[in-house]
Amino acid sequence: MNHLKYILISASIFLLASCGSKKSVIGSAGRNPILEKQPNLVDIVQAINAKRLSEPSIVAKINLNISTAKGSTRVGGSLKMKRDDVIQLSLVALGLMEVGKLELTPEYMMVIDRINHLYVKCSYQDIDFLGNTGIDFFTFQSLFWDELFVLNSNGNAPVSSNYKLRSDVDGVQLVNSQSRNVALTFLLNAANQLVEETRFSRAEAESPMLKWQYTEWTKLGDQDFPGSMRISFTLPKDKVEAVLKINSVKPDSTWETRTEINKNRYTEVSLQAAFNKIMSLAQ
Repeated sequence: MNHLKYILISASIFLLASCGSKKSVIGSAGRNPILEKQPNLVDIVQAINAKRLSEPSIVAKINLNISTAKGSTRVGGSLKMKRDDVIQLSLVALGLMEVGKLELTPEYMMVIDRINHLYVKCSYQDIDFLGNTGIDFFTFQSLFWDELFVLNSNGNAPVSSNYKLRSDVDGVQLVNSQSRNVALTFLLNAANQLVEETRFSRAEAESPMLKWQYTEWTKLGDQDFPGSMRISFTLPKDKVEAVLKINSVKPDSTWETRTEINKNRYTEVSLQAAFNKIMSLAQ
Protein backbone atom coordinates (compact mmCIF):
# COMPACT_ATOMS: atom_id res chain seq x y z
CA MET A 1 0.00 0.00 0.00
CA ASN A 2 1.61 3.26 -1.09
CA HIS A 3 1.76 6.50 0.89
CA LEU A 4 -1.20 8.08 -0.86
CA LYS A 5 -3.34 5.04 -0.22
CA TYR A 6 -2.81 4.89 3.51
CA ILE A 7 -3.20 8.66 3.84
CA LEU A 8 -6.56 8.50 2.09
CA ILE A 9 -7.71 5.37 3.91
CA SER A 10 -6.72 7.04 7.19
CA ALA A 11 -8.83 10.03 6.23
CA SER A 12 -11.71 7.74 5.37
CA ILE A 13 -11.86 6.65 9.01
CA PHE A 14 -13.16 10.12 9.79
CA LEU A 15 -15.02 10.88 6.56
CA LEU A 16 -16.44 7.68 5.08
CA ALA A 17 -17.19 6.16 8.48
CA SER A 18 -19.32 9.21 9.16
CA CYS A 19 -21.03 8.74 5.84
CA GLY A 20 -21.67 5.34 6.54
CA SER A 21 4.19 5.83 28.37
CA LYS A 22 3.54 2.34 29.84
CA LYS A 23 0.04 1.23 29.27
CA SER A 24 -2.07 -0.67 31.78
CA VAL A 25 -5.72 -1.34 32.42
CA ILE A 26 -6.56 1.00 35.26
CA GLY A 27 -8.52 -0.33 38.19
CA SER A 28 -10.68 1.63 40.60
CA ALA A 29 -11.10 1.69 44.36
CA GLY A 30 -14.06 2.43 46.56
CA ARG A 31 -17.72 2.53 45.63
CA ASN A 32 -18.42 1.84 41.98
CA PRO A 33 -22.01 2.57 40.95
CA ILE A 34 -21.54 0.77 37.62
CA LEU A 35 -21.09 -2.51 39.49
CA GLU A 36 -24.21 -2.19 41.62
CA LYS A 37 -26.93 -4.76 41.00
CA GLN A 38 -29.42 -1.97 40.30
CA PRO A 39 -27.18 0.85 39.04
CA ASN A 40 -28.48 4.39 39.24
CA LEU A 41 -28.37 6.26 35.95
CA VAL A 42 -27.59 9.62 37.59
CA ASP A 43 -24.68 8.14 39.54
CA ILE A 44 -23.29 6.41 36.44
CA VAL A 45 -23.28 9.54 34.28
CA GLN A 46 -21.78 11.61 37.09
CA ALA A 47 -19.06 8.99 37.65
CA ILE A 48 -18.13 8.90 33.95
CA ASN A 49 -18.18 12.69 33.64
CA ALA A 50 -15.93 12.97 36.71
CA LYS A 51 -13.24 11.10 34.76
CA ARG A 52 -13.15 13.69 31.95
CA LEU A 53 -9.57 14.82 31.47
CA SER A 54 -8.77 18.26 32.82
CA GLU A 55 -5.52 18.77 30.86
CA PRO A 56 -6.34 21.29 28.09
CA SER A 57 -3.53 20.49 25.63
CA ILE A 58 -1.55 17.28 25.00
CA VAL A 59 0.90 15.68 22.59
CA ALA A 60 1.57 11.97 22.11
CA LYS A 61 3.35 9.53 19.83
CA ILE A 62 1.24 7.09 17.85
CA ASN A 63 1.48 3.90 15.84
CA LEU A 64 -1.36 3.34 13.39
CA ASN A 65 -2.20 0.00 11.80
CA ILE A 66 -4.87 -0.03 9.07
CA SER A 67 -6.31 -3.32 7.81
CA THR A 68 -8.66 -4.11 4.94
CA ALA A 69 -9.44 -7.31 3.07
CA LYS A 70 -6.66 -6.35 0.63
CA GLY A 71 -3.93 -6.11 3.27
CA SER A 72 -2.62 -3.87 6.00
CA THR A 73 -0.13 -1.09 6.58
CA ARG A 74 1.61 0.43 9.60
CA VAL A 75 2.78 3.98 10.09
CA GLY A 76 4.03 6.07 13.00
CA GLY A 77 3.32 9.65 13.84
CA SER A 78 1.94 11.98 16.45
CA LEU A 79 -1.33 13.11 17.98
CA LYS A 80 -1.79 16.69 19.20
CA MET A 81 -4.98 18.00 20.78
CA LYS A 82 -6.12 21.24 22.33
CA ARG A 83 -9.54 21.04 23.92
CA ASP A 84 -12.33 22.84 22.04
CA ASP A 85 -9.81 24.01 19.43
CA VAL A 86 -8.00 21.39 17.33
CA ILE A 87 -7.06 17.75 16.77
CA GLN A 88 -3.98 17.03 14.63
CA LEU A 89 -3.01 13.51 13.53
CA SER A 90 0.35 13.43 11.74
CA LEU A 91 1.61 10.37 9.83
CA VAL A 92 5.37 9.90 9.55
CA ALA A 93 7.30 7.51 7.28
CA LEU A 94 10.46 5.83 8.60
CA GLY A 95 10.31 8.05 11.67
CA LEU A 96 11.62 10.97 9.62
CA MET A 97 9.22 12.58 7.18
CA GLU A 98 5.62 13.66 7.59
CA VAL A 99 3.71 12.10 4.70
CA GLY A 100 0.17 13.05 5.68
CA LYS A 101 -1.84 15.02 8.18
CA LEU A 102 -5.40 15.20 9.38
CA GLU A 103 -6.49 18.43 11.07
CA LEU A 104 -9.89 18.88 12.70
CA THR A 105 -11.12 22.18 14.10
CA PRO A 106 -14.63 23.39 14.98
CA GLU A 107 -14.77 25.12 11.58
CA TYR A 108 -13.23 22.60 9.17
CA MET A 109 -11.71 19.20 8.42
CA MET A 110 -8.47 19.08 6.40
CA VAL A 111 -6.46 16.19 4.98
CA ILE A 112 -2.97 16.92 3.60
CA ASP A 113 -1.06 14.56 1.30
CA ARG A 114 2.59 15.65 1.60
CA ILE A 115 3.84 13.16 -1.01
CA ASN A 116 1.65 14.37 -3.86
CA HIS A 117 1.20 17.94 -2.59
CA LEU A 118 -2.58 17.71 -2.40
CA TYR A 119 -5.08 18.70 0.26
CA VAL A 120 -8.80 18.58 0.98
CA LYS A 121 -10.45 21.18 3.22
CA CYS A 122 -14.16 21.21 3.95
CA SER A 123 -16.73 22.05 6.59
CA TYR A 124 -18.70 19.38 8.42
CA GLN A 125 -21.81 20.69 6.67
CA ASP A 126 -20.22 19.81 3.32
CA ILE A 127 -20.66 16.12 4.19
CA ASP A 128 -24.37 15.32 4.08
CA PHE A 129 -24.38 12.69 6.81
CA LEU A 130 -22.39 14.85 9.20
CA GLY A 131 -24.59 17.87 8.60
CA ASN A 132 -27.81 15.87 8.90
CA THR A 133 -26.87 14.13 12.14
CA GLY A 134 -24.88 16.81 13.96
CA ILE A 135 -21.59 14.88 14.00
CA ASP A 136 -18.93 17.58 14.25
CA PHE A 137 -15.57 18.48 15.75
CA PHE A 138 -16.87 18.02 19.29
CA THR A 139 -17.99 14.48 18.45
CA PHE A 140 -14.46 13.55 17.37
CA GLN A 141 -13.01 15.38 20.37
CA SER A 142 -15.05 13.26 22.76
CA LEU A 143 -14.06 10.10 20.89
CA PHE A 144 -10.35 10.89 21.15
CA TRP A 145 -10.63 11.94 24.81
CA ASP A 146 -12.84 8.90 25.66
CA GLU A 147 -15.92 10.71 26.96
CA LEU A 148 -19.66 10.41 27.12
CA PHE A 149 -21.31 12.86 24.73
CA VAL A 150 -24.42 13.74 22.81
CA LEU A 151 -24.47 15.30 19.38
CA ASN A 152 -24.79 19.07 18.97
CA SER A 153 -23.48 19.65 22.50
CA ASN A 154 -20.50 21.95 21.75
CA GLY A 155 -18.36 19.75 23.96
CA ASN A 156 -20.45 20.17 27.11
CA ALA A 157 -20.67 17.22 29.49
CA PRO A 158 -23.99 15.36 29.09
CA VAL A 159 -26.56 14.76 31.83
CA SER A 160 -28.38 11.59 32.82
CA SER A 161 -31.60 12.65 31.09
CA ASN A 162 -29.80 12.32 27.75
CA TYR A 163 -29.64 8.54 28.16
CA LYS A 164 -31.48 5.43 29.11
CA LEU A 165 -29.80 2.55 30.91
CA ARG A 166 -29.67 -0.92 29.41
CA SER A 167 -28.06 -3.94 31.08
CA ASP A 168 -27.63 -7.04 28.91
CA VAL A 169 -25.07 -9.71 28.05
CA ASP A 170 -22.64 -7.09 26.77
CA GLY A 171 -22.55 -5.33 30.15
CA VAL A 172 -23.94 -1.99 31.26
CA GLN A 173 -24.87 0.30 28.38
CA LEU A 174 -26.08 3.86 28.01
CA VAL A 175 -28.17 4.63 24.93
CA ASN A 176 -28.93 8.01 23.42
CA SER A 177 -31.58 7.70 20.69
CA GLN A 178 -32.63 11.34 20.60
CA SER A 179 -29.99 12.53 18.13
CA ARG A 180 -31.02 13.13 14.53
CA ASN A 181 -30.82 10.03 12.34
CA VAL A 182 -28.29 8.26 14.55
CA ALA A 183 -28.36 6.28 17.79
CA LEU A 184 -25.37 6.37 20.16
CA THR A 185 -24.64 3.42 22.41
CA PHE A 186 -21.91 3.50 25.07
CA LEU A 187 -20.58 0.31 26.61
CA LEU A 188 -19.03 1.08 29.99
CA ASN A 189 -15.92 -0.40 31.58
CA ALA A 190 -16.95 -1.33 35.11
CA ALA A 191 -13.38 -1.52 36.44
CA ASN A 192 -12.33 2.06 35.73
CA GLN A 193 -15.61 3.91 35.12
CA LEU A 194 -14.68 4.88 31.56
CA VAL A 195 -16.32 4.40 28.19
CA GLU A 196 -15.07 1.16 26.68
CA GLU A 197 -16.89 1.34 23.34
CA THR A 198 -18.98 3.87 21.43
CA ARG A 199 -21.27 2.67 18.67
CA PHE A 200 -22.98 4.71 15.96
CA SER A 201 -26.04 3.15 14.29
CA ARG A 202 -28.93 4.43 12.23
CA ALA A 203 -31.41 3.04 14.75
CA GLU A 204 -30.96 1.65 18.23
CA ALA A 205 -31.64 -1.96 17.24
CA GLU A 206 -29.49 -1.95 14.10
CA SER A 207 -25.91 -3.08 13.71
CA PRO A 208 -23.41 -0.24 14.21
CA MET A 209 -22.06 1.67 11.22
CA LEU A 210 -19.02 2.63 13.27
CA LYS A 211 -17.46 1.21 16.44
CA TRP A 212 -14.82 3.12 18.41
CA GLN A 213 -13.32 0.84 21.07
CA TYR A 214 -10.82 1.49 23.87
CA THR A 215 -8.73 -1.51 24.88
CA GLU A 216 -6.01 0.08 27.05
CA TRP A 217 -5.47 3.24 29.04
CA THR A 218 -2.33 5.09 30.06
CA LYS A 219 -1.72 7.73 32.72
CA LEU A 220 -1.73 11.47 32.07
CA GLY A 221 -0.80 12.86 35.46
CA ASP A 222 -3.19 11.13 37.82
CA GLN A 223 -5.91 10.74 35.17
CA ASP A 224 -6.61 8.06 32.56
CA PHE A 225 -5.99 8.63 28.84
CA PRO A 226 -6.72 6.12 26.05
CA GLY A 227 -3.67 4.00 25.22
CA SER A 228 -5.23 2.01 22.41
CA MET A 229 -8.22 2.71 20.17
CA ARG A 230 -9.75 0.32 17.65
CA ILE A 231 -11.91 1.98 14.97
CA SER A 232 -13.91 -0.23 12.62
CA PHE A 233 -16.49 0.35 9.90
CA THR A 234 -17.67 -1.13 6.62
CA LEU A 235 -17.23 0.38 3.16
CA PRO A 236 -19.50 -0.82 0.30
CA LYS A 237 -16.98 -3.48 -0.74
CA ASP A 238 -14.66 -3.82 2.23
CA LYS A 239 -14.26 -3.66 5.97
CA VAL A 240 -11.75 -1.25 7.44
CA GLU A 241 -10.17 -1.49 10.87
CA ALA A 242 -7.68 0.97 12.31
CA VAL A 243 -5.80 0.38 15.55
CA LEU A 244 -4.27 3.49 17.06
CA LYS A 245 -1.63 2.85 19.74
CA ILE A 246 -0.83 5.92 21.82
CA ASN A 247 2.20 6.41 24.03
CA SER A 248 4.40 9.11 25.58
CA VAL A 249 1.37 11.27 26.35
CA LYS A 250 2.28 14.55 28.01
CA PRO A 251 0.92 18.07 28.52
CA ASP A 252 2.22 20.49 25.90
CA SER A 253 0.81 23.68 24.42
CA THR A 254 3.94 24.83 22.56
CA TRP A 255 2.86 23.83 19.05
CA GLU A 256 1.11 25.48 16.13
CA THR A 257 -2.61 24.82 16.29
CA ARG A 258 -3.25 25.61 12.61
CA THR A 259 -1.43 24.22 9.59
CA GLU A 260 -0.62 26.75 6.88
CA ILE A 261 -0.84 25.53 3.28
CA ASN A 262 1.57 26.89 0.68
CA LYS A 263 -0.83 27.22 -2.24
CA ASN A 264 2.07 27.65 -4.64
CA ARG A 265 3.14 24.08 -3.85
CA TYR A 266 -0.12 22.36 -2.91
CA THR A 267 -3.23 21.78 -4.98
CA GLU A 268 -6.65 21.69 -3.37
CA VAL A 269 -8.84 18.83 -4.59
CA SER A 270 -12.58 18.60 -4.20
CA LEU A 271 -14.26 16.50 -1.55
CA GLN A 272 -15.93 14.43 -4.26
CA ALA A 273 -12.60 13.77 -5.98
CA ALA A 274 -11.10 12.68 -2.67
CA PHE A 275 -14.05 10.35 -2.03
CA ASN A 276 -13.71 8.83 -5.48
CA LYS A 277 -10.00 8.23 -4.88
CA ILE A 278 -10.64 6.67 -1.48
CA MET A 279 -13.30 4.38 -2.90
CA SER A 280 -11.10 3.26 -5.79
CA LEU A 281 -8.20 2.51 -3.45
CA ALA A 282 -10.41 0.64 -1.00
CA GLN A 283 -11.82 -1.74 -3.63
